[in-house]
Amino acid sequence: MAVKREHTADVLIIGGGLVGSAVGFGLAERGVRITMLDEGDRAFRAARGNAGLVWYQAKGRGMRRYQEWSLEATRAWPSFAAKLLDLTGIDVAYSKPGGMSFCISDAEYEDRRAILDQIRQEAAGNDYDCRMLDRAEIEKKIHGMKLGDAVIGASYSPHDGHVNPLALMRALHAGFISFGGQYFAEHGVLDIYRQADRYVARTSGGSFAAAKLVIAAGNATGRLASMAGMRIPVRPEKGEILVTERARPCLNLPSARIRQTAEGSFLLGASQEDAGFDVETDNKVIRSIADRARRVFPALGELRIVRTWAALRIKTPDGMPVYESAGFSPQAFAIALHSGVTLAPLHAGKLVDWILDSREPDGFKSFSAGRFNV
Repeated sequence: MAVKREHTADVLIIGGGLVGSAVGFGLAERGVRITMLDEGDRAFRAARGNAGLVWYQAKGRGMRRYQEWSLEATRAWPSFAAKLLDLTGIDVAYSKPGGMSFCISDAEYEDRRAILDQIRQEAAGNDYDCRMLDRAEIEKKIHGMKLGDAVIGASYSPHDGHVNPLALMRALHAGFISFGGQYFAEHGVLDIYRQADRYVARTSGGSFAAAKLVIAAGNATGRLASMAGMRIPVRPEKGEILVTERARPCLNLPSARIRQTAEGSFLLGASQEDAGFDVETDNKVIRSIADRARRVFPALGELRIVRTWAALRIKTPDGMPVYESAGFSPQAFAIALHSGVTLAPLHAGKLVDWILDSREPDGFKSFSAGRFNV
């Protein structure tokens, strides 16, 4: 019986979704030997349910550093999208027209305003470029579609935009491969153990070793990180999305629940369901999403829904990212978050400095999982 050989690299990444791919892209660009292990299409890929929002508004309530991190990412996105196009020839359809979150009741409006007010206070004098709009102000910014009578206001930020998340993942993978990265699909990790000055990951397709280990495996991150001595609490949150038939371009900016893609279809969402690892769609949820969308833009009621599906987000206890490290030689890192699209430029940039040289961005300790051990 043939013995499966062991593969070695400088850095071993477990997880080939948006987070792992962005980190892998950035590391491979630096000339580091990278091996990426991925479950492949069997994985509960969060990118399948990602609406493609590059989003700043309302992020970071209770954690100022996350608000700053999100703003830094949105500012980095124009040059990042251009870089991906130049390197891979893949247009990720990024645009930054600003974004809204619509309110269809007084209670929603007041709740949204309270969130923004809290974040603004926590910003401690730093600019927080997000504000509430009344109906008249919304109508001045929305072009091509008539608002429904239910809309009374919205939050708005000029830093928000959107992108095609599947094109983004394709571009990250293409760039990773072009820089010499090695990608192994259908290689779910069974075990991780420490061996002298390296970590070894065992899969059904062989063993893989490296002096540095990065775990970015979505909802499997908690289980895998525990094998490397880290406690990362994560849970799945189901979200359901509806997609309409294609229409002429008529919505000039995205919102938190409604956006028109570059191809013309509308993506409608998004539910927040505590359903474990269930990815079945629910007719009641689908009707609720469709009804709300029609209340915001009645013209959407004239379009056919052509597909619905559900996917799983990765949620930490407070909804904020976790970036954790353990050890010095060998060194392990764990990443758990649900903002893989928005934060992609930073994952391919500043996170690479952290992994290669232990250079933490300012205030990075705020993201440690230790905040949950109180």
